[in-house]
Amino acid sequence: MDTQKKMAVAGAGLIAVGFGLGVVGALLIVPAVVVWTVDMAEKSADRLFTHAEKASKTVGTVAGTLQRTFTEATKAGVAEMRRS
Repeated sequence: MDTQKKMAVAGAGLIAVGFGLGVVGALLIVPAVVVWTVDMAEKSADRLFTHAEKASKTVGTVAGTLQRTFTEATKAGVAEMRRS
């Protein structure tokens, strides 16, 4: 019976040590995961802003082209009305 008690105490001690090591491991991993997540979010935001800037430039170019086309069409229409 004495041997069983010693083994039970040793087992409980090993479980406590394992739990403690798990807590220490989590405390070491959590900051690394947070830094990794923040870095990934920053990279995603940078890519999103790059795409948004490119889309904005494209929309501006299209709007400028359409404005020029409408202005030319207006001039042509006015000239046609004057001829009529």
